[in-house]
Parts: sequence; structure tokens; C-alpha cells
Amino acid sequence: MPSLASFFVTPIWITVPNELTSEAELLKFLALSTAELKNIWWFRGRMYQKFEISKGEGKKRVISAPDRRLKMLQTKIASSLAPIYRPRNPVHGFVNGRSVKTNATAHLRSKFVMNLDIQGFFSAITEGRVSGLMSALGIDGRVAEILARICCNEGVLPQGAPSSPVISNMICFRMDKELQMIAKESRCIYTRYADDITFSSYQPLTPLFEGPPPPAGNFSPDLLKDRLRGAFRSNGFAINPQKVHYADKHSRRTVTGLKINERVNVDRKFVRNIRAALFVVEKQGAAVAQKALKDKYGREASIVSHLRGRISWVGHIKGPSDPIFRGLASRYNKLFPSEKLEILPTIFEVRERAVWVVEHWGDDAAEGSAQGTAFFLKSGGLVTAWHCVEGATEIAVYHPSKPSNKFKVTVAKNDAHRDLAVLSHEIPAIEYYEFEISKRTFKAGDNTTALGFPSFGPGDKINVRSGSITSLPTKSAVQLIEVTQKLSQGMSGGPLLDEDGAVAGINHKGGPSEARDFAVHYKVLTDWLSGS
Repeated sequence: MPSLASFFVTPIWITVPNELTSEAELLKFLALSTAELKNIWWFRGRMYQKFEISKGEGKKRVISAPDRRLKMLQTKIASSLAPIYRPRNPVHGFVNGRSVKTNATAHLRSKFVMNLDIQGFFSAITEGRVSGLMSALGIDGRVAEILARICCNEGVLPQGAPSSPVISNMICFRMDKELQMIAKESRCIYTRYADDITFSSYQPLTPLFEGPPPPAGNFSPDLLKDRLRGAFRSNGFAINPQKVHYADKHSRRTVTGLKINERVNVDRKFVRNIRAALFVVEKQGAAVAQKALKDKYGREASIVSHLRGRISWVGHIKGPSDPIFRGLASRYNKLFPSEKLEILPTIFEVRERAVWVVEHWGDDAAEGSAQGTAFFLKSGGLVTAWHCVEGATEIAVYHPSKPSNKFKVTVAKNDAHRDLAVLSHEIPAIEYYEFEISKRTFKAGDNTTALGFPSFGPGDKINVRSGSITSLPTKSAVQLIEVTQKLSQGMSGGPLLDEDGAVAGINHKGGPSEARDFAVHYKVLTDWLSGS
């Protein structure tokens, strides 16, 4: 067994914060008296409350939650240690700006995935290891001892203390380096989220095994290369033999509970469980759902916070513009109006769900269908250019992500002179977002963004063309906006956005065969919609 100090490597760039240079400075920083420190030293076990949370499949996780005072001290210690720890790129757990989602995204579209789990992760980090870590970082020996005493319980790092995440990452610093090196030499990707380890590649992960890779499913860690297993052993950890899984290109591939086959996504079962819980509340009331929740998890839990947390998680992973999240959030908001979930998309998410393909067929069937662009506008409806639907006997619109899911629409209002049309539709509100109208007064040189679907085909995404205003002419009494970007066929009817992401105009005409490219000014649209 290597010496304790060998678990840690002290980077030369580390500067120990002043509050960690002596016992006096530490106590001053923590606003902690020697009497209170003595009390914590001998009776810290009384300052924790233990409880279990369900991990699914009948398994439980023990959480040791410190009381308010101890939690405050641990939080301050964590804030002091955080600047010392510089996370390696593969580390996604307990790191600002990183999450389960970024961890899974690192392996997106990999065809071969191996998941490992560190057995008893926090309990494997003993008080002696924590004290040794602090000393190895150049922290005063007495201070290191005090930090370990305050941050540990029953001789180990407790899961539930605010200082445990950063300390556990610091403990894993050398192991992360070794595993990252093994991954690099094996031409695969390595990430760690707390105790969850993942390796993935576009090719079979043969270099990680003593022999050929096992079939998809659980397998014995004894099949792994001794060097890989040794990286865990030499750093004081062990691989959990119950959580070793290999997935190939023909099987379901997940990373920290998220599917990564085509895009990062939540499991369908997770969504079904939320829908089932919402259904119980809708049909039988919150009290019945509350009891079912208690029976399932074995402890008191608010059905409101339970549903809110799970639906928010779906929104975090799938994005707030996703119809599934919006549908779940809408049902939740109707049930618990005082605890509403915000459904606020970003500018880019509005773009993705507000701009649709419009397709129409005319009297002459031999000519086939024609395509253009339409977009949803607040207080304006589904807007397009009139020439995109003129002469149509049948019109359909669809989102590019689901080209087979077409919605039939009709022309509710049109103006051939202004080249404007509003389409009547019955598309569910959860399927789309709406643009705001611009509040700007434009001038030449202002930046604009044109959106649309030129020559749209299955698999194509929205076409985004950046440019600027060159002039603001009026032609045939219609105010226009001339832009530098080419408004090719198929872009017509799409929105021209200002720098705020609001609608500046409606794409009118242009492209390679035209000398100039124009959009109809938003004021023409608002005047027309208001009847002025």
C-alpha cells in the first residue's frame, strides 16, 4: 500500500489562502471559538441527521446532513478550498458550469460506452486521507487536522456535507490524471461525475480489456486491463462489481442516466412516471398522490416539490422549448398555480420553435408542392408572405424536427400588395414559441438576422443568415428593408430579426437572381394587422 502522501500531487501553482496558514487565522475566518471547536471535535456526531433516499430498484442512499451551524462552517471551508482546486476537463461533478448533462454530452453519439462506479465513494475517503490531502497541499499540519475534523464524521467524508464535493474532487485529482492518460492512449473519451466513471469511443473499447470486449450488458471488472483496475486501487478506491456495464452500437447507451444515442435525452420511463403522478393528482387529488409518494420512497416528501424537481430536470435536459417539457410544465402549473414553473425560452430556443416550413399545393397537381417559411408572432398569429401560399388549394405547415407531422392550415387574412398573409391553424400551443415585434427604429448599418428554409429537405435545420441594413426604401407605398444577406427562394415568409431577436420584417424577395434583397418592414405588418 503506498504512503498517504503519494495519493496527492501538490501542483507548484497552488497558493495557500491566508485563512489556512495557521489555526488562529482559520478560527478567525470561521468565527469559531476554541471552546466551540473543542465541542465539535468530540461531539460532531450529534450534529448530523441521517436519513435514506431511494435510488430506485429498492436501493437506498444514506445521507448525513449536518446541522445549521456545522453546515455554515463547512460551506466557508468549501469556499476557501475551491480556488485551490482546478478541475481537469473530464471532471463534471460538483464543478461550476458543468453538470450531468455536460457529462453525458461529452460522449454524445459514441457507439461504444463503458460505465463504472466507485464503490462506497465518500466512505472510501477517510478522515486521515482528508488531513493528508490538506498537508500535501502545503496547508499547516494543525489546520489540516482541524479541517478534516470539521468536514468528516465517523472517520469518513459524509455524503450530505457542503464541503464533501470539492474535497472528493481534490482527492481524485491524481486518479483523474491517470484515467485520462489511459483513455488518451486507448483513443477513447473519459469523464467522471462524482463516483460515476465513463469511457466511450466510436470503436470497440478493446484496449481497456485483457481480452476481447464482453457482450453488451453487465460484466465482471476482472475482465478489465490490470492497469485500469490498478488506477483505482493505487488511489484508494475500488470498482463496484455490481455497476460495471458495457454497451455497443446495437444497444441502449446511457451516461449518468441520460440516453446519448442521437442526442442527450431523458429516459422514457422517467417521463412516464411523471405523467403517471400528474394523472393521479388530476384524477384523485394531491393527498392520494402524496401517500403514493411516501409509500414508494419511505419518507415524507412533498408531491409539489417532487414533481417540480423532476419536471425541471426534464426541461434542463431537453430544453425549455421541448414540447414534452412544456406539456408536463403546463399540466403542473394548472394543478399548482401558486408554485408555477417558468417556461421562458432563450432567443435561440424561440428561433428553433417559432419558425416553420409552409408547404402548399395548387390547382395544377403536375407542378407538385411549393415551399416557403412561416413564423409565429405574438398577437399576430402564424405569419408568412402572401406569395408563398397564393393560389394554393391545400396548405400545410410543419416543424423541421418532425416533417411527417403536418398541420393543415388555411389563409385567415391576406394582402397581395403588401405581400402578407396570416394563416389559421389548430396547432397545440406547446408545439411552438412566438416572436415579439421589434421596438427599434432602424437605420442603415443595423445588424439583422434572416431565418428560413431555402430548398428544404428532410434533415435540414433552420437557415440563419447574418447581415445588415443597407437602405430603408419605400416602393409602391410599402416600406421595405434592404439587407446585405441573400434571401433565397424558400426564405420568403420567414422573419428578419433585429439585434434583440425581435421581428424587424418579413422576408419578401431576393436571392442570386435578384439585384437586391428586401423584407417588408414590421410597421407595415403591425399597421395591416391593426387595420390602419
